[in-house]
This record gives sequence, C-alpha cells and structure tokens, in this order.
Amino acid sequence: MDVMEAVSMMVTLPVVFGVMGWAFKTLLDFFRQRRMATMMFELQNKVIEKFGTAPEALQYLESEAGRRLLETASTGPTHPRMRVLSSIQIGVILAAVAVGFLLVRGVMPEAAQGFTIVGVLGACVGAGFLLSGAVAYWLSKTWGLINGGSESNSSNFGV
Repeated sequence: MDVMEAVSMMVTLPVVFGVMGWAFKTLLDFFRQRRMATMMFELQNKVIEKFGTAPEALQYLESEAGRRLLETASTGPTHPRMRVLSSIQIGVILAAVAVGFLLVRGVMPEAAQGFTIVGVLGACVGAGFLLSGAVAYWLSKTWGLINGGSESNSSNFGV
C-alpha cells in the first residue's frame, strides 16, 4: 500500500499545483483583457465624440485610420491561430505525460494498474485537445479567420 500512496502523491501534488497555476494565469489574463477592452472602448468613444456631424464621422471611418479603429473594435482578444496552437500544445504535453506514466508502469509492476489508469486517461484528454485543435483550425480556415479561407467572414455570419 505504500507504493500506491507514493503514486497518488506523485500524481496529486503536480495536478493540484498545475490547477492552481492555471487558475491564477486565467485570472490575470481576464483582468488584462478587461483593462485593454475598457481602454479601447474609451479611446474609440473619445475619437467618435470629436466629430460634430455625421458626414465628418463617415469620412473618418472610410479612411485608413478609421478602418483600423473599426478592426480593433471588432476583433476578439486572441487570434484564432493562438487558440489552435494552445490547444495543440496542451494536447502534446498531456500525451507526453501519459506516455511517461505508461512507460513507468513497467518499472514499478506493483503499481502498474494505477499508472495504466492515469496514463490512459491522460492520453485520452491529450488526444481530445489535439482533436479540438484540429477542428478549431479547420473551422477557422473555413470561416476565413486563418489565411483568408474559402469565403469572407461577413458572408458566413450573415453580417
């Protein structure tokens, strides 16, 4: 039973610290994105308030600077490539950890069942992240979010 306790501690501690680190990073990302969105909103409002008449505002929005202002207002916080890449990175890391657990089960035969369970579960979650990244890439490419795709964004979303 001592080996099972050691294996459970080996698995539990990294998972707990990993979840705490992920939660902290997610919280920091949320505050950063909220601050950036607030700053962009205030800047856009100030620029739009500077115009006295609708024709002046329309002329500005048709200029290069106006188009960039509208693009920053309509784009999301992260590029689709970054989301796809992070999914693939997580999938590869989880799959590598799962392979490690499956390899360790041969070294410690008395705890082989525990390592097998953790290894198979990790491999399934890793494969799920890899599949998620592949589907996100395909959808982003189809919708024209990556490399232009097959059609424009506005025609696919009814805008």
